[in-house]
Amino acid sequence: DLSGTLLGDVDFFIQEDDDTFGRLQGSRKWDNEQAKIRVGTRKVFSWPFPEAATVATELSISGSSCAAMGTAPDLWNDMLGLLVNVVPRGWWRSKSFSKFMADFSQPLVLLTDAWMQWSAPEGDCGETHAMRIDVTTEQQREQQAKITGMVSIVQAHDSFRQCVGQSCAEFALDLLEEPQAISGGVFLPEQRYRDAKDRRRIIDKLTSTPGTFCYTGPVEIKSSSKEQRLPVYPSKVREILLSGK
Repeated sequence: DLSGTLLGDVDFFIQEDDDTFGRLQGSRKWDNEQAKIRVGTRKVFSWPFPEAATVATELSISGSSCAAMGTAPDLWNDMLGLLVNVVPRGWWRSKSFSKFMADFSQPLVLLTDAWMQWSAPEGDCGETHAMRIDVTTEQQREQQAKITGMVSIVQAHDSFRQCVGQSCAEFALDLLEEPQAISGGVFLPEQRYRDAKDRRRIIDKLTSTPGTFCYTGPVEIKSSSKEQRLPVYPSKVREILLSGK
């Protein structure tokens, strides 16, 4: 179980590599610059988001997958990484211990929020949200997997709270406007949008909500030379997996 384990860094922007950056044109190039300035490179830790498995299953994607998240300031990530290494795994499954940790951290969270609002009254106050999705193809050679291709997408929004609310509203509206997309019942978003046409429709809506300041669209990542390897994100994920942690 890798939950909470620090996995290294992630660039929440597309690197300005000659072969790659030229594919970003116009507003998307500007969006990428904003993501680099406002979000940049962030430390992340492993987190058991079910989408890492369910999306691959629904879209018939083979191979392995992982999901990670991070927060700011980096101190919170470091604290979690330390606690995960020190506290026995079984304790985290205890309701009383989890409640203690939640109650203990609440004043620290309030203090951090107050400091963020004081230090940046007219700018980002800790609510900026960004995510990056990388899809890679691998070739197995001599018991080692080498990444031979990579497509990445970066999306960023002014406010995590607002973009969650907007996304819920867009999903609800889409259910009303496109009831024929899937029969009634309880289902995952990736089940409802299994069809490429339905997927494009909802992605267009979700990436153009007010407050979205970056959406690069899918960008093919290429090395500037044959010797240079494609990037791997998070930066230490392979090292940690190979160590058997």
